[in-house]
Amino acid sequence: MMDFPAYVPAAVRAHITTFIEGDSWEAMGWQESLASAERQLAEIDGKIESCIRWGKDDYLPGLRNGRAEAVAHRDRLAGDADCLQRLGHDARMRDAFALLTREFTDDKQWRNFIYAAWAARVDFAKYRDRLKRAAELKGDIADAAETLAKLIRQFSETGINGPGEFYSIPDLLRQTDNHEMQGHNLAMWRSMRQHVLGDLPRKDIPEAKPAEESGEPPTVEIVRVFLVPEEKAEIDPKEEARNMLRYSWGTAPDFSALLGTMANAARSFKPSVSGMIGAAIESRQRSAKTEYLRAFGNLLTDVHGFALTTPIMQAMAFVANVVINTPDVDVTHDDVRKALAKLGGERPENSGEK
Repeated sequence: MMDFPAYVPAAVRAHITTFIEGDSWEAMGWQESLASAERQLAEIDGKIESCIRWGKDDYLPGLRNGRAEAVAHRDRLAGDADCLQRLGHDARMRDAFALLTREFTDDKQWRNFIYAAWAARVDFAKYRDRLKRAAELKGDIADAAETLAKLIRQFSETGINGPGEFYSIPDLLRQTDNHEMQGHNLAMWRSMRQHVLGDLPRKDIPEAKPAEESGEPPTVEIVRVFLVPEEKAEIDPKEEARNMLRYSWGTAPDFSALLGTMANAARSFKPSVSGMIGAAIESRQRSAKTEYLRAFGNLLTDVHGFALTTPIMQAMAFVANVVINTPDVDVTHDDVRKALAKLGGERPENSGEK
């Protein structure tokens, strides 16, 4: 087992050791994952050197892109492993452990606290960028849907018969295959489509007879079936079900109406993220300190059921400084109280709440 300072609780020692070195359940810990990433990076560097030596410049752009991704992956693993090491060896953790010793009664609480402290270390900037991009795209989707719906209505006003796909949802479904997941559900959709739309099975559709050479349209034979009063016509249940589906689809709105619904949905939609990420980026202001504390607090309360008592929040301040580990960031107990006021922790002073 790894060496730890004497003040580190046994449960924390075991938990961090498992994370870094692995165990019988997870053989590859962060230490081996980092070594593997280093080997992959070295392999790519070797290929780049070989291509330069032999003048194979065509391969270099792809290899260099791959190297950038490998470096980013290696750096993420290294950051996670370093954070775990600090949580078990940084001298600033002594005060945090002293506070928590008076709060925790079992090993599970120690494991959950350390895991939350480590897992809350996330680059939240990319999630903010995703929300911003989603907000932009939803407006574009609304505009495009409204434009297409308007064009379809204008086409209809010309009096020219357009394809059924301009108006009919069943026609769109009949003509559209499912090629997602490399066609994984293609055959299933093709076999189920007739049941969804109430279409006759292909083998039951009568062959169309060719028109007479004179050009006259073929005659249609109409057969009357006379029933005795109060006698019910015998209808095949399958045919009855198909009739009901076809009738139901016949009452469905036109495609342009669906586009209007899509536009309204896009305009009223507010992109958001739930859980730890949502808690961290709730504020518009970017702050590594506040984002981390909110994520940490969310994991403790919503995921692990902790009550944010004063000693726990005091310990969170010490832990946050260890995890963030940046000279220009100093987290205090007051910072924790203010950041977590909405999560049910101690209310900040001068908050105006009674």
